[in-house]
This record gives sequence, C-alpha cells and structure tokens, in this order.
Amino acid sequence: MDARSLRYFLAVAEELHFGRAAARLHISQPPLTQQIQKLELRLGVRLFDRNRRRVRLTVPGSALVEEARRILAQLEEAARVVKRANRGESGRIRIGCLSSVMLTPIPARFERVRRGLPGLLETWVEMLSSDQADALRQDAIDLGFAHTPLNLGEMRSALLLREPLVAVLPASHPRANASQIRLETLARDHFVMFPRHASPLLHDMVVATCYDAGFSPDIAHRGGHYFTLVSMVAKGLGVALVPRWMRNLPISGASFVPIHGAKPVVRVSVIWNQHNPSPLLPKVLALLGANQRRRLD
Repeated sequence: MDARSLRYFLAVAEELHFGRAAARLHISQPPLTQQIQKLELRLGVRLFDRNRRRVRLTVPGSALVEEARRILAQLEEAARVVKRANRGESGRIRIGCLSSVMLTPIPARFERVRRGLPGLLETWVEMLSSDQADALRQDAIDLGFAHTPLNLGEMRSALLLREPLVAVLPASHPRANASQIRLETLARDHFVMFPRHASPLLHDMVVATCYDAGFSPDIAHRGGHYFTLVSMVAKGLGVALVPRWMRNLPISGASFVPIHGAKPVVRVSVIWNQHNPSPLLPKVLALLGANQRRRLD
C-alpha cells in the first residue's frame, strides 16, 4: 500500500460515491476505480460492495478506514518532523559535559534553549574536557561544556562561565569559619587533588596557585571528581581548592572559604565542531549566547 492508494480509498470510504470522491480528489473516475481495484487485488479482499445504486464498505473495508487514517497521519507527521529538522527547529543534540557543570548556572541557561526549540531532543553524556574535544572530532557529540583553555585545534569555543577557586576545608579546620583565607596558611595541610592526567588544567592551576603563595602543596589524596574531592575533605583527609560553584554540593562537614587576594579563575565554555552540518546546532548555540565567529577564551 502506498499513500496515494490509501488517500483514494479514504475518499471513497467517506463519500461512499465514486463520482464525488473523484471530484474531491480532482481526478476523473476511471483512474480512481482502477486504484481501488489494484488495492483490493493487493490485499486480496473486497473493500466495497457496489452497484449502480450504492457503494457500501465491506467488513475488511471498515477495518481499513481507521488504519488508513492512522498511517496517513503518521506519514504527515514524519514529513513535518523532517521539515522541522531541516530548518533546525527539531532533532537530537548530543551533549558532552563535566559532572560539575550540573552545579553551575549552565543547566538553567539551557532551559532557554528548550523553550526556544520545543522539538529538541537531548542526550547528555558525562565526559572529561579532553574527551569532549576528541568526541567532537569523531562526531560522537554535537557540543560540549568543558574547562578551557583547551587544545581544541579546529574546534570552536565560547566562554559561558568564570568562577574563582575557593578553599574547601573540613568543618573541624581552625579556619573553617573564616570570612577569607590566605592560601599560605594552608602550607602545612594535606591537599586532595585530581590526578594530573584527569584534569591537567585544574591540577596545574592549583599547583601554580600554591607556588605563588610560597609553598608546594602536599598532595596526600587524589580523586577523579569534584564530589570525591569535597567528600574526602569533609571526612577530614585534607583541604582542596575547587570552583566556587561547588558550594552547591549537598555534603555536610565541608566549609567553603574565599581566598584572600588574587583569585585564580576556572572557565567553562561551550565547545563545538565548526564542520558539524547539523542545522540544529547553530540555533542551540545562539540560544546559549555563544558567538560562532570567534573564540572567546
């Protein structure tokens, strides 16, 4: 069965008159009769009882009416979906993100994307920043939310968020309730940090910040996620430097204290492949406020 034969069938089924159905379809009656006969032959059933006085649906014909309407409606919806996707109004977007991004304002900012593109389908995957850049090159994701600066090559990025590092201390630490802390006062504390291979940018930033304060951090414990770092601190294993947005973690026993003086800044950018042909991607980036013409970080 094709869409045309189903439309012809429905016209006759609704009019119960071949002449009126043909006029409704803007064709002559003989081609309509031929199409109905071909459809009956293909299905192996009679769809209409007809004589000179009347046309009446058979039991199989009545069964086909709702099915034909459903199939034609699905075909029309499929055509609308394809056209919306071609205009960049709907479709699936694959997103790589750092786990900590969920604690930032970025998810709320993405609500603007959803409102602007109600046909959007999303797939979010947790990834390290460097893995996101590789996934973009391999067309495994369409955009990412990553720490920058990052070796992106031909990829593009736009800065979305800048947050200072803060010290996170165990609640039992003598300076846990301070309004600010000088970093050099932590010189004798054990530090909890990422392994360098997991996040070279943040690892080197913390080490350089401690060096600038006059000491080398005593890295006693390592964790692969911010949640792990803050949890270790809450258990009294050491101190850490983390972005300010980590205060949103619901972990008791950890105190977040601003750093006195110059504050190193963590940057989160949206990154994407400029060669991605998706018509949806530019609209998502525009709603995020990303500038595709130049790199911002």
